[in-house]
Amino acid sequence: MFGKLTFASLLGYGLAQPGMIFNCADNLQDICNNMCWGAYCTRPSFGVTLNYDRYGGTGDRSGAVGRARTNGGNPRAGENCDEYPFASTSDADKGGQVTKCVVSRHNSRQGNIIQQFYANTCNNQACQFTVTFGNPTAPGVQYCEAYNDPHGQCINDQVAPIYKNGAPDVRPASKKRSELEVKAQAALFLMSSGMKVLMPIDTLVNSTFVHPTPRNHSMKAWVEDNDEDEDLIEWDFIEDVVAARLD
Repeated sequence: MFGKLTFASLLGYGLAQPGMIFNCADNLQDICNNMCWGAYCTRPSFGVTLNYDRYGGTGDRSGAVGRARTNGGNPRAGENCDEYPFASTSDADKGGQVTKCVVSRHNSRQGNIIQQFYANTCNNQACQFTVTFGNPTAPGVQYCEAYNDPHGQCINDQVAPIYKNGAPDVRPASKKRSELEVKAQAALFLMSSGMKVLMPIDTLVNSTFVHPTPRNHSMKAWVEDNDEDEDLIEWDFIEDVVAARLD
């Protein structure tokens, strides 16, 4: 029920592409913390529907809002700052992005996956897509469970806090999933592959998403073992079908 997704098979989707599953357990734990904070904790929420517009993410957009980049704190050695929504999306133009100092290699992995997704799935054309979170309860992942308990889970107490508008972001007042903005409401689903994934609450069973899978597992292992450039890893985007809702 799942296989490699090619651009030709997506022509019927128009501008809307299948959602992408980030595997939070695969060296993306701190990245998922930042993305989930932006999706479920910050106010107003950015949600998980993003719009790629072929922007390069250099901070040179026209206008004051587009040029203003959010201060992500003080990265330590081996860290840099991750931003959500992604700088390559028009959603970042709204300002108020959330940022977190993360392991540089993890940030590089996320960036490599995103760029290959744009090329392979969006054909490097403007497209709308949904971000989803695989293995959201993996060790080291804190804020992805905030979808069901934002006030209890969104406590900005990590060593590298999450910043918004130049200061650590604040805990939301919402205590229930139903109190979240509609675009921030989510549920846990089981995929045909067996992965548990956090998705928008209105996701339909039998919907198709894609998850990045290394084309060469040996190369991925070599990159990880030898601290080599993440750009050496090529990713395929594998179709995975929603099998059931879990909560």
